[in-house]
Formats: sequence, structure tokens, C-alpha cells
Amino acid sequence: MITYILLALGGVSLIFFLLLRGKEGGIVPAALKTLTSLFFVGTAIAAIVGNYNTTGTVTFSKLAFMGLVVMGLVCGLIGDFALDLKITYLESNLRHSDLYTYMGMTAFAIGHVFYIVAVGTFFGFSAWTLLIAAGSTAAIITGSIFLMKMNFGKFLIPSIVYAFLLTLFLASTVAAGILACFSVSVILLICGAALFLLSDLALSVTYFDGNDSRLLIIVNHVLYYAAQFLIALSLLYVGLPF
Repeated sequence: MITYILLALGGVSLIFFLLLRGKEGGIVPAALKTLTSLFFVGTAIAAIVGNYNTTGTVTFSKLAFMGLVVMGLVCGLIGDFALDLKITYLESNLRHSDLYTYMGMTAFAIGHVFYIVAVGTFFGFSAWTLLIAAGSTAAIITGSIFLMKMNFGKFLIPSIVYAFLLTLFLASTVAAGILACFSVSVILLICGAALFLLSDLALSVTYFDGNDSRLLIIVNHVLYYAAQFLIALSLLYVGLPF
């Protein structure tokens, strides 16, 4: 019950953030965004407690999985904070704009490493996911540059690495679904990974195509927070026989 209460509070916080968030950002929207991110970390912790109350046991492998996912969510919180600093202080601190972007991308990349390791160690890892991720990354980057005419500039290499981690996370969750017969926890992870990828595709349009419309900002944040909350919620069901 606490898990879903925190999830609902996160949704309310997200709504207020989106109502106040404009192209120029601001201190209040930044605080609300941080609060929303704290809610998905809180949801994960409550889910761990709820999972233990349901099963009565915590194996080492499950505990490791849960810990890695929580660390991934914390990295997301840090990345959120860094990227919102970029928006909040864009006009008054242009020289630090790229630094905030690098910080945000690094935090999210590390978070995805935690997610990938968590899924691989608990559900099993398939080498095919590396090939799938490499092919998907090549398609995404090629399409972004030649079809959508995005200009990655100095962020090209970091974007390629990050896209690879995004697609590898999604491929790993699908492989986990095959191995775990698509249990509830894995389905939540697959949906979370897919929405994360979609949210970053929307964000890349904002960053590298110059389209910072309010609609795109809303779509990006709704997809992103839905992804993080689904990943957090998966901890409530991991290890259960359904």
C-alpha cells in the first residue's frame, strides 16, 4: 500500500512540476522535479519492504538485484538534478551549460549500467543482447543524423555510448522476459526500459534539433517518470511466482 501511495504522490508532484515548468525553468519547478525523483527512489525502497513482507525471505541474488536497481534510480535522481541546473541557470551561466549536460548524461549512463548488471545477474545474460543493442544504436544514430538532421556536435560519442546502454537495457529486459516467462516484475522492467528509450529520443530532439516546444517537454518528462516509477515498482514483484 505504501508503495502505491508514494507512486501516486510522485504523479501529483509531476503534474505540479509540468504545470510550472516552462522553457526557462526556475527554482520552484526544479525543486518539484527533484521531489518527483525522490518519490521514485522512495517507491523503490517501499517496494523492497513490501516484497519482503510478502515473501518473508530475501536471497542474496534478489537483494543484490534490488540494491543495484535502487542505485540506478539514485543515479537518475542525480542526473535529473544536473540537467535541470542546465535549464534553470542557462541564461546566467552559459559557460557551465555543457558541463551540466555531461554530468547528466554520465549519471544516467552509470544508472543504466546498474540496471543492466541487475537484470543480467538476477535473470541471466544473453550475448545476443549486445549485438541487438549495437544494431539498434547504429540505426538510431544514423536515423537521427541523416533523416532527422540532428546535430550532436561534441556530444556525438557520448550520445552513441548512451544510446547503446539504453538499447542494451531494453534488450536485456526482453531476454529476461524470455528466461523468466514474462513475470510481472519483468514486464514492468520491459515497459520501463522501453519508455526510458522513448523519453530520451524525445529529449534528443529538444537538445540536438532545437525543438523545445512545451508539448515535447511534457512528453519527455511523462515518459521518463513513467519509466522510472515502473522500474521502481518492479521491485515489489521480483521473485514472486507470477
